[in-house]
Amino acid sequence: MNSSESVNTPQTWPQDLARYRELLRSQMERISSKYQAKFDESDIVQDTLAEAHANLASFRGSTEAEMTSWLRRMLSRNVIDAVRRLRCRKRDIANEFRIHQTGLRSGHSKSVPLRAEQTSPSGRVAWNEELQRMQDAIARLPDSQREAVTLHHLQGMSLAEVAAHMKRTMPAVAGLLHRGLRTLQHRVGE
Repeated sequence: MNSSESVNTPQTWPQDLARYRELLRSQMERISSKYQAKFDESDIVQDTLAEAHANLASFRGSTEAEMTSWLRRMLSRNVIDAVRRLRCRKRDIANEFRIHQTGLRSGHSKSVPLRAEQTSPSGRVAWNEELQRMQDAIARLPDSQREAVTLHHLQGMSLAEVAAHMKRTMPAVAGLLHRGLRTLQHRVGE
């Protein structure tokens, strides 16, 4: 594309935005590898294209170069936002650990007892209701998120094993897990 070439008419812009996908994807390859492992580049590119589509009316340019620059600035802001979210204390990698490593998965932790040896009937009912709510919430997840959450958190597969099983990249699976767990938190409650 010639940088002085005019951008097509506003009516064709939504269809034309898809042709910028590879340009935006190549921009994403320049991100530091430590961040590439934490979020899926295709998600950020897709978010950028969706944002551009939603804000086409505010685009004031008329050339290909202006459109490219507008999209690159939008992509940069989206990457910065994603990195900021990763740097938040709640997403600090030091806070992350596997459930089975704590010994808490089966309720047989030596340091902190999670439940009494005997529970009351009302306690068992409450526990069963909680399990049912969690199962229902997991069942309502999109297929790929449900599969990733089930394999990683319920069956104990590593991130690499889940990625191989699902035939996806590790960053893609990490994104699925993050979105799936965030959805579960909202549906079931903290």
